[in-house]
Amino acid sequence: MEKLIMHQIKRGFPMVKIKVILLCLLTIPILMNVSSADAAPPENELNQYLAEIGWTRQDLQDYLDYYEIPLDDYNTVEDLKEVMGTPINSKNFQELLTKYGLTEKEFNDLMDHFGDNKSEYKFIEDLDAAVDFYVNNDEYMAEVESGLGEFGITEEEAERFFNYLAEVEEKNKNQLDQIMTNDTLWEKFANVEDPSQLSDADLDEVARILEQTIALYEVKMSFKVNGQAVTLKDLLKMEEPPAGNLSGSIYSSTSGELLIDFNIPKEYFESLEAVVEGEDMLHLGEISDDYVDHMHEEKYEDVQLK
Repeated sequence: MEKLIMHQIKRGFPMVKIKVILLCLLTIPILMNVSSADAAPPENELNQYLAEIGWTRQDLQDYLDYYEIPLDDYNTVEDLKEVMGTPINSKNFQELLTKYGLTEKEFNDLMDHFGDNKSEYKFIEDLDAAVDFYVNNDEYMAEVESGLGEFGITEEEAERFFNYLAEVEEKNKNQLDQIMTNDTLWEKFANVEDPSQLSDADLDEVARILEQTIALYEVKMSFKVNGQAVTLKDLLKMEEPPAGNLSGSIYSSTSGELLIDFNIPKEYFESLEAVVEGEDMLHLGEISDDYVDHMHEEKYEDVQLK
């Protein structure tokens, strides 16, 4: 348990209440004196519990890994159940719909908007946390998708990208802080009307900031003019929009999977607005950052209340 509490403090969640932080500080010294060596629920009880919920041992391990909860911190299955939550059933699912004033169709539409599905959840507390986040971010997600639509990016592509970025955020806990640092560096170029008039050194800096931001999301971007590859710096140096089609692609830098194809309208090319909009495309990751933080925070608060 102390590992979970320390993990939550390190994440620095913006929405964690002061009372919760104080509770952590007061309980850590006590928890640090509790040995968790060789502690784990009895194997036969654990296997029975997994059979009851229809999970394999790997399913359990994947779940605990996501929330960074050590199995060895729990001596009994009953203790573990309190952390895991209540399996979803028809009764508590209907109570969830009532809580958020949703019909089942509205619920499905909401989940689909974020590329999610009820079948991805085993416990009602986790589904509740996800719905809470989606309800409060649905309008913003729609605005982001509308902006991406100007680049020919479909809603399906945006949802796939969102889920990919959420996975990246889970592996890179300091990602959002690094992006905010890059945003600060970018401010001095935000009002530049003609990037082709920047010095070669400034162009290098603009390209470097953008490439650093891109790399944080474990993606690579490529650009083409009429099918011919061009660099980001080459695009910034152009005084006129290129004749023909200017397109781009975003790939996973780890698997090489194509995530998004997009076009850049000529009207965006006349200033750094194209670059700003391109950076905003990656800021879809900020929604995924908030989602991962929210899910962990809600799980942590549930543990503290039990």
